[in-house]
Amino acid sequence: MRVAGVVTIGGLLLLGGIASAAGDGTEQLINYYRKKANVAPSMKVAVTGLHDSSIKGVKEGTVEIGEGQGVRKVPFTVSADLRYAAFASVEDLSIDPSKAIMQKINLKGEPGKGPADAKVTIVEYSDFQCPFCSRAFNTMDKQVLKDYGDKVRFYYKHYPLPFHPFAKPAAIAAECAKQQKPEAFWKLYSDFFENQGQMTPDNVKEKATGFLQGTGIDMTKWNDCFDNKRSAPAVDAQMAEGSSVGVTGTPGFIINGRLVSGAQPYENFKNIIDDELASPK
Repeated sequence: MRVAGVVTIGGLLLLGGIASAAGDGTEQLINYYRKKANVAPSMKVAVTGLHDSSIKGVKEGTVEIGEGQGVRKVPFTVSADLRYAAFASVEDLSIDPSKAIMQKINLKGEPGKGPADAKVTIVEYSDFQCPFCSRAFNTMDKQVLKDYGDKVRFYYKHYPLPFHPFAKPAAIAAECAKQQKPEAFWKLYSDFFENQGQMTPDNVKEKATGFLQGTGIDMTKWNDCFDNKRSAPAVDAQMAEGSSVGVTGTPGFIINGRLVSGAQPYENFKNIIDDELASPK
């Protein structure tokens, strides 16, 4: 197949005359990807992180589509002379893919439910305004954690979607509570989901203040953190981390490195957890 000087062969793309198109060849690659994926002219497309691969004679990089929190990242692999490329990342088959995913997730200092040495670790990336996340909250909190007890360890991380106006303020509020007491964080986690229908962008602080009564945290410090969005960088970092492990929407779960997308039925979680518990690893 030939597209504007670009030839594809067996899933690879041949960038004809690429050396003269741009200093590093990325202009031709960008133009090709725009046509391949039918990206709107108004949408920003850029190539980032072009570097030598672990495979000799090969380079790797990322095509970024869009900007800000909504940016979509597509990895690519390209020959050193920028002649052949595939829109896929290089993977080391000697490494357990599940362990590789878990290594991208920072759990240091994060509060969890369940014993630290549990065989199964569940990390959820979620949004306090998302109705599917509310459904997943009930599945996880009322069924999975109840049924599996000390066999699983559960972590909650933020992935506030930009079109949910109270999701990020609520995430900031929860992170501010976490900085003082894990118990206060879990209180907001439960109360935000259980009262989701009553939440608005304008009453997040009022609701959170009420939910935090009796938790023993310093409300002066919490107010300063919330009002000045001091925990926003932590929320943004968690969202970026989620994207790096394959999360594209909410809720997204990583179960021992295995991605589960959406508010799945309890049986789907059970099947994966049971499989992991039966694993010799």
